[in-house]
Amino acid sequence: MIKLLIVEDEVGIRESLIQAYSWTELGCELIGSASSGIEALEICLRTQPDIIISDIVLPGIDGLTFLKYMKEKAPSTCFIILTGHRNFDYAKDALNLGAAFFMLKPINYTELKEAILKSVDQIISTSEQKENENKQEQVLRNLLNGRIFSKTHLTPHVRRLLDSLNIYRIIILKFDDTADDTFRTQNLVSYCQELLKNTPVILVRTDDSHVAVLYLLNSEKENLQDFREFLSQLQERIYSFFHQSLSLGISSRQYGQENLRAAYIEALRSLGKRFFTGEASINFFSPEDDIKKSAADYRLLSEESNKVFELIQQGNPENMAQNCSSVFQELITPLGDNTDIIKSTVLILTIITAKKIFGNDIRQLNLFFKKYENFSGFIRTESLQRLEDLFLNIILDLSDYYSVKNNPRQVLIQTILHFIEQNFQNNISLNDISQKVYLSPSYLSSLIASETGKNFVDILNEIRIQKAIEYLKEPQKKISEIAHAVGFREAQYFTMTFKKYMDITPRDYRELFLKQ
Repeated sequence: MIKLLIVEDEVGIRESLIQAYSWTELGCELIGSASSGIEALEICLRTQPDIIISDIVLPGIDGLTFLKYMKEKAPSTCFIILTGHRNFDYAKDALNLGAAFFMLKPINYTELKEAILKSVDQIISTSEQKENENKQEQVLRNLLNGRIFSKTHLTPHVRRLLDSLNIYRIIILKFDDTADDTFRTQNLVSYCQELLKNTPVILVRTDDSHVAVLYLLNSEKENLQDFREFLSQLQERIYSFFHQSLSLGISSRQYGQENLRAAYIEALRSLGKRFFTGEASINFFSPEDDIKKSAADYRLLSEESNKVFELIQQGNPENMAQNCSSVFQELITPLGDNTDIIKSTVLILTIITAKKIFGNDIRQLNLFFKKYENFSGFIRTESLQRLEDLFLNIILDLSDYYSVKNNPRQVLIQTILHFIEQNFQNNISLNDISQKVYLSPSYLSSLIASETGKNFVDILNEIRIQKAIEYLKEPQKKISEIAHAVGFREAQYFTMTFKKYMDITPRDYRELFLKQ
């Protein structure tokens, strides 16, 4: 039953409307009446009406404000606006805000009845259409995910759709950030439904991360240039609305409902190219993506990784650079000029090697991945030389970690002290050193204390003070300049620290030195 609400502040007119019809014969249920916009809103919050008959002039909230608010909260609500004003602007405003009918007082009850019946028909038609769309989306979602339906159990509407699937492509739309947002994905579906309503597409929300678009083709002849232009414009419109970039994966042309699953998998695999092609990319499936031309197999990569691991164990940086370059060239030569495959192969080799070096130290492995931004440099580079340089830098970094882990404590301390001496003028911390030597800050702190009898801050300040003493012997240098030169942000804190370690202020020290 269609729910109907009457909103009218004049008691006589309101009662007349309530008694005007047998509402059940019109297919309606009168859920209530209200004398003001506020009272009407309270009713709407309890029970959402399908049709609202409302006056424009109401106490508190006027009818147009009430109409605007309800259309924002429940766009499908059908409004019939009544008014005693014959000003055309009222009618224009009401219709612009989404009113279905605008009627003048005194009320013509025959015309009002016709408006109510038309509204009922429209609501029923929309409801049936929505139900068909929901069933259609459910069936398509299951077919894309590999579940099979018996046609005898399908509605005529869905059966006709499946029979019409002659030639098509599947397009996957996915935002480039990593968040899986159900609400945003549903908004993307709603936006695209409105944006693409005059195009041969069907939208399916397969999960919370992406949207599948069934793009229907009229014939074997397809203008790829027009199709690419369509995809680019779609990207731009979505970005302008959501302010988020998204990438597309497009399947090859497929035929018939039995190939929906295959087309969906192709589109997902094409979307996976975004790892190499970057954000806001359009990625087409091609036969080369299949196993006929895949990256080097895991066995070969594992063997190459063993070679790199042996070079790291040898611990000779000069030989390692030369030999790693040989491994790199040996690896990519059989892959021809396919940049995507070369990138993925080198990336996999690097990850296998890193896992061998870090072993069970998952924390350090994750820190290592974070340091290199999950190897995003492999994705962005377009030069093989740059790719080789990046590969070598990572392997040398792995070599440093291996050396730290396998050398005596005293060697590790010397590495730490050397790092401090080279960087004392910067705002360094234990975290900076921990990334250099691949140890947690807490363990590093206890190691420094046990091996030197001092904490990190004391060692850092002593080095800074010793350097400051050298600068103080130069009369032309200001105390504030010396403070910044040795790593202190404030001259006052430098003076306090200097006096703590030397029992004299920097200025007094300089005067004493000059006298001597």
